Amino acid sequence: MSHPSAYWCVGKRLVTGLALFGIFLGSVASAQNEKQFIRVKDTQGRDTSLYEKVVVVSGTATLASTPEATGEPIEPWAIFFRIKNDNGAVTSVNNRLRVGDASGKHIGWIGEKDLKVWSTRFILDPIDPQRDRAFELNLIGGGTAKQNATPEGKKRYALITNPPAAEKGDDTEYPVVVYAGNTQGVGQQGTLNKQRNDLANVKLELMFVIESTDFMLNKYEDDRPLFDYLKNAIRETVDVIRNDDGLKGAIKLGFTEYQDNVPKAKFTSRLSCDLTDNYDQFLSRLNDLAAIKLEDDWPEDVLAGLNEAIQKASWSGNSVKHIILLGGASCQLADRGRNPPQTGGGVSLGKVSQGHNSTGLSIDRLIARARPQGGSDSTARTTKTLHTFLLGRQLEDVGDQFVSLAAQAVQTEDSFSNVYEALTGKFGKEKRGELFAILIKYQIGKHQRELATGQYTQIAKNNGQADGIYVAVEPSGAKVTEAAQALSAKLKESFVALESVREGKGLPAAATNEISQPLYTLVGAAAEKFRDSPVLTGTAIVRDKRGREVAFKKVMVSEKELRHLRSTLDAIFTKFKGKTSKADRQDVGSILNTMKEVLAETSAGQDVTAQAKLKDLISDLPLKTAALETSAADLALMTTEAFKEWLEKVESVVFRIDDLLNNRQDWLTLSDRAVNDKFTFLRLSELP
Repeated sequence: MSHPSAYWCVGKRLVTGLALFGIFLGSVASAQNEKQFIRVKDTQGRDTSLYEKVVVVSGTATLASTPEATGEPIEPWAIFFRIKNDNGAVTSVNNRLRVGDASGKHIGWIGEKDLKVWSTRFILDPIDPQRDRAFELNLIGGGTAKQNATPEGKKRYALITNPPAAEKGDDTEYPVVVYAGNTQGVGQQGTLNKQRNDLANVKLELMFVIESTDFMLNKYEDDRPLFDYLKNAIRETVDVIRNDDGLKGAIKLGFTEYQDNVPKAKFTSRLSCDLTDNYDQFLSRLNDLAAIKLEDDWPEDVLAGLNEAIQKASWSGNSVKHIILLGGASCQLADRGRNPPQTGGGVSLGKVSQGHNSTGLSIDRLIARARPQGGSDSTARTTKTLHTFLLGRQLEDVGDQFVSLAAQAVQTEDSFSNVYEALTGKFGKEKRGELFAILIKYQIGKHQRELATGQYTQIAKNNGQADGIYVAVEPSGAKVTEAAQALSAKLKESFVALESVREGKGLPAAATNEISQPLYTLVGAAAEKFRDSPVLTGTAIVRDKRGREVAFKKVMVSEKELRHLRSTLDAIFTKFKGKTSKADRQDVGSILNTMKEVLAETSAGQDVTAQAKLKDLISDLPLKTAALETSAADLALMTTEAFKEWLEKVESVVFRIDDLLNNRQDWLTLSDRAVNDKFTFLRLSELP
């Protein structure tokens, strides 16, 4: 049995043989080298369009120029494409296999016993271990291994090797190989020593994201506005830091603000105070914080404020990073001019100024920006964990004699029109206008609170990768004070943990909280010595026995693939945007020729027929957009309106790919010996 490093803890439980799963990875190769690849065969023994890959699994493997040469050491977890021998054979020579890069170029020969076949484009991405849940491997030959800390870069991923014996959703046991050795070489320059040295200087950075609209001017029973409660809570946090010499310079604070993109707003979002350990400067900016009455729709551009903190703040390299959202409005998620009715039904707000989502991002995509995957730095140091405080939002008084009845009526499941007619019958038709206003405000408030609750909860889940804080605060001074004190207590506990880590004392015995969790992850990675057992083989599932996610299934995507896909879709959009009239599209042959012309220009697809779906012609990726579930025959039958909608969907996919290309912070390479293409790993929900 393999003996894993400090990254893993091994138990004893018998495991049966490999379970298998996969869709095989292809590559856009240069024409002259394409024939060098070894194509993966399907279950019927037929060649697919995808190519075999291998991963180095031994700490003693060598890469040789010829099958007979001794070769030089090659690092574990280097990934190569298998290529054919000079005579076209695919068998080993002198017990070595020939490997190449993503274009089919010869790299060398590696011992067959030192390699593991990885012929899928799928991986499991373990979450950072937490005290009550961790990624677990059922070892081949018996026993289990539980991950204690997450390696860096591509070594963090568990590679899914082959198709499973049975597909059971989240209970599917995927056959995987995982890295379990030193993540950065051996000896004094390895990751272990690097991490131990960095712990002495690690910082804690907190960015507050604050809604500065008329909502923050709401006054409670002591006649103080909400802004005052929040400012006082933050000031108390600063006092704790100032009174502890061990924390000076170790904690940085900052904040962004957001309003909305409507006429009366002073800004949509802004970085009001960048991260700083100059607390006088921070408090001065905090004191200047002021709200404005927007007289607009209910949602605000929350994602713009979060994006400002993620993208614009001067985050340090060696720190654990947190973003704390303090707001009361739901998030603008619609594009300009596409706002849904804010009542949740069909009642319009008329001429009220309506904002929109200026980022163009979904909540999932925004979180993905905060938590980039892969890269050379530890995930715990590069990701930002999001936390949310949904502050209660009171409705102003509108006709006291009707408010109680109206509020009670809106809580029922009856339709708006039925409630309206019933109340009109009770109070008389002369009260129709006043009743309508009351019901609209209460229906908006109920619907928008439900939206905000779901959105703030989703943000705090961090796409399932970390447990953030989510607190829903009722609209009263006492409840706001209670929530502020709870946050302050968590911060103080984290400050104690931070000081202990920086002084080399380890971590306090107290249970971790959401703010200090990344510190436990960092210390766990540096806790013990590494052994020279770089790889473990077994099966794993994405949820633990209690049903909690411990890993995410992701797909490997190359930068070259994304750029190729973008150019093809952009060409499709350009060629077809002049054919919006149905009369221009009644000739299926003409559409088919246009499609063939596009695919020929972009070197995409083959076997183009009237019934062939676009997605099957232009990419091996499991793309999720419905726009590509379209054939030439489908386009000919579309109405003008349906065709315009299809064009918009194609264009939106192009924008989505642009976002991935421009904001993918951590492109990876297969191997230092084969740096010719860049890859990233995306969840299926992140694909265009």
